[in-house]
Amino acid sequence: MARSAGTDGATDPRRMRSVRVAAPPDLRHRRIRTSTVVVLARGLVLTTAATHAAREVNDENEDRLLRQRTLEAATVLNGSLPRIRVPLAAAAELAQGTDGDVEAAEELLLDSTGDGGPFVGAAVFELGTPDPIDAIGVELRLVEAPPEEIDAVLRAALEGDDFHVAPMLDGEVPRLGYAYASQAEGARYVAYAEAGLPPNRRQVVQQDSAFDDLDYAIYIGTDEVDEQLLIASLEDLPIEGRRASETIVFGDTELRIVMTPRGHVGADVLQWLPWLILATGLALAIGAAALTERLLRQRTHAEGLAGLLADMYASQRTIAVELQHSLLPQELPVVAGLDVGVRYEPGVEGVDIGGDWYDVVALDEHHVLVVVGDVSGRGIPAAAVMASMRYAIRAYAAQGDPPTAILRKLRELLDVTRDGHFATVLCGVIDVRTREITFANAGHPNALLVSPTGAHFVTTDVAAPIGVPSISDHDAVTIAIPDDATLLAFTDGLFERRGESIDVGLAKLREAALRHDVGLDELLGLIVADVVPDGTDDDIALLGVRWQT
Repeated sequence: MARSAGTDGATDPRRMRSVRVAAPPDLRHRRIRTSTVVVLARGLVLTTAATHAAREVNDENEDRLLRQRTLEAATVLNGSLPRIRVPLAAAAELAQGTDGDVEAAEELLLDSTGDGGPFVGAAVFELGTPDPIDAIGVELRLVEAPPEEIDAVLRAALEGDDFHVAPMLDGEVPRLGYAYASQAEGARYVAYAEAGLPPNRRQVVQQDSAFDDLDYAIYIGTDEVDEQLLIASLEDLPIEGRRASETIVFGDTELRIVMTPRGHVGADVLQWLPWLILATGLALAIGAAALTERLLRQRTHAEGLAGLLADMYASQRTIAVELQHSLLPQELPVVAGLDVGVRYEPGVEGVDIGGDWYDVVALDEHHVLVVVGDVSGRGIPAAAVMASMRYAIRAYAAQGDPPTAILRKLRELLDVTRDGHFATVLCGVIDVRTREITFANAGHPNALLVSPTGAHFVTTDVAAPIGVPSISDHDAVTIAIPDDATLLAFTDGLFERRGESIDVGLAKLREAALRHDVGLDELLGLIVADVVPDGTDDDIALLGVRWQT
């Protein structure tokens, strides 16, 4: 009667598992991903915000520059006031000082009247008389007014501190009259002049003007109504849209100047900046969305390939594990008075088959051969060497060879120089009646003997591994097994860790074996779980022997 070798959940080698491998996803004919839409939407939002901000900056810059230009125009108008005030004041004071001798006063007004001057006509008036004492230039519109209106203009000049402005904006010949009275006590003389305005009060801005990029409208007073319009470069009034205004003192009244740009006041780059940002932002948003979509599709494709590779890996690994188990004993012999258990754990990485193995052979009713071995390297060649070692040991044991002879004969089968592999082997023959075991060791880790009083590693005469030239022969070591003791033989995958001392691994193994007081099969599983909780890259073969009480 025989029992199955424990493999701790490994797949039964007689039932090969088929793995269905899914094809990678097709990147064509797929809907646009939500992430792509989000990227595009965010790009459009950022572009809109940046465009709006650039537009705001441009508008603020345009408004600032327009206000500055309007203030400059008001300054120019203010600078022209002396051309009106000075000749009128001089003429009025001269007429007052000479008590009506207006010839000298007219000489002062003559330079400011006519071509190049601010006046089209001028005269000197005496209070109380509607007719001027004398006049120069074109005929004045004031003299056509009723006497009471003329007197009101003259007295308004006398009562004010500056020249009086008399708008005459109706009719085909609009004029703007200026009256300045002498500031002397008992003044009786007023210098008066009129400035001509263009027909319909419209004027074309000269191209070489400092303000040729602006349109304007100038009103007398503060109200922007047609009745108070002095001059404008536009037909459509009042000015709306982007505009700026400034009010200046003009004699005894005020002038209001309103200006609007004909085009762009600031640098051209600011005008085009919002459109450049919009075009660039749209291009970047669309490009980012397209790149996102491409990356997402490639990621999906890569994930599909990764899944495909994972399935292929799992399939190959399953085949490797099943092949490995097919080379190991499928059943363990049942020996009266002896409990035997095994565990085999393939490495967690790689799909290559390993070279670790164990074997248990009943030689007769009272003797059992136990073997644990490890072939260097991985892959089919290592597995082939392992299989040849295992079956050769069985053959030599069937001939009645003791452990030392078995290992000596194995050396004739393997040469590391020729075959590229060597093997460590721990070979022992158990005498069930005497509870003794005779070991021969070819470079393999010593077995661990666990008893109620403690645990220690068995001392053997360790010779060179099989396949490595050696001049010394194997010496056998026989040890007695105490009652209730458990003997553990294993490969180095159980205790060796990269970056960790071998002594540390062996100490962990010893502590794990002492920690549990359970049945043999359960003990083997708990030892593996305690010593390698996260698995190991190397294969593990663990064989346990316990005498039944």
